[in-house]
Amino acid sequence: MKIEEILQKAYAANASDIHLLAGTPVMFRIHGKMVSQDGAALLEDEIEEMIQAVISKEQWKELQEEGEIDVAFSLEGFSRIRINAYSQRGSYGAALRILSSKIPTPKELHLPDAIVKLTQETKGLVLITGEAGNGKTTTIASLLHAIVQNDTKHIITIENPIEYLLPHGKGMVSQREIGTDTKSYANALKAALRQDPDVIFVGELNDIETIEEAIKAAETGHLVFSSLCTNQTEDTLSRLIEVFPEHRRQQIRVQLSAVLKGVIAQQLLPRCDKEERRAVYEILLMDKNMRTLLREDKIPQMIAALEQEKVEGMQTMDEAIRSAYMKMQISEETAVTYARNPELMRTKISIY
Repeated sequence: MKIEEILQKAYAANASDIHLLAGTPVMFRIHGKMVSQDGAALLEDEIEEMIQAVISKEQWKELQEEGEIDVAFSLEGFSRIRINAYSQRGSYGAALRILSSKIPTPKELHLPDAIVKLTQETKGLVLITGEAGNGKTTTIASLLHAIVQNDTKHIITIENPIEYLLPHGKGMVSQREIGTDTKSYANALKAALRQDPDVIFVGELNDIETIEEAIKAAETGHLVFSSLCTNQTEDTLSRLIEVFPEHRRQQIRVQLSAVLKGVIAQQLLPRCDKEERRAVYEILLMDKNMRTLLREDKIPQMIAALEQEKVEGMQTMDEAIRSAYMKMQISEETAVTYARNPELMRTKISIY
């Protein structure tokens, strides 16, 4: 079986991911669920041929030496695809993520206005968070695409790997890939400040040096977008601060309180009215009260304020979930399962 054949079937099935593993048939992830495909179990040689068909000789050598590789590629007739190939039990496996050939607009993603308005900021730090596979990359690509199409700005992205290829518009986009164009996120962020950017996207804030450089970029007058694999806003803020040694945490709280513009946590929920998933968003925007609470190390109070204060544009994850339920887009079971507070959600739904 050729990789092109599998991709054609995956596109037809509207799959988001493809899994290749010796001893099992091809598996697709469709609307969040794993679905086995008809056909014989894959052989080790077949998988090796498929992997080598989409990566370079240098990348194949890296896979053999390191045991895993994470790259994105393009094939004629298909959208861009990300592949993570890895060694397991003496053979190779691969997980392929299918990326849309078209970057969706914020309107097509049904992004709330409060999120879209963050693209109009001229400086500061915006964080898009959520568990893996919940659409963070697509949301960020949509926001960056909107900026470059509407404004004469220079955007620099630092990614591992580059997933969406962002076209130039009124502005211009420089996309840099870790391992190919630069050695690390931190190095690329340092260099970016000398490349006259207006907007910077850094794929991950995964270590102290990268976090420091991202904050510095925001402090020096740039709009910085980044993502973290955290499910809740409270976890996001705590992780950014607690990665630093204790004697530095208050300094970081002060810096973050000054530059942070918003934290967006998102989930993709299975819809009950059609065969697709629906994104829901928790939105925390940094007003004067939120900045004070963050500076004073009162993150739990920030979350309480988000729940209690009805500030325009802000909403909790459970409010977003309940809204989707009231619009009859998700089932009661889904609303309760994905809620931060399942019992309270069950109670509110029963009243409704």
